[in-house]
Amino acid sequence: MEPSTGPDTGPNQRRISVVQLICHAYGLSDVSEITVEHIHRYVTERRLAETGTHHVRDRLRPRIPRPRAPGDMT
Repeated sequence: MEPSTGPDTGPNQRRISVVQLICHAYGLSDVSEITVEHIHRYVTERRLAETGTHHVRDRLRPRIPRPRAPGDMT
């Protein structure tokens, strides 16, 4: 599996595979315990979380007005 790319940057960056994330998320001791249901559930939860984060991020993003052109009227 590919390592996940997360927000960690810098010299202490750790690469964690999707398999490791699934094991950690569902308290599995090793890869042999992962089922297709675990994978589908994990993907669905990640999509929902990212969708929610996207909406929050859009709401919290400051509105920066565009620079006025010389001929603009307000």
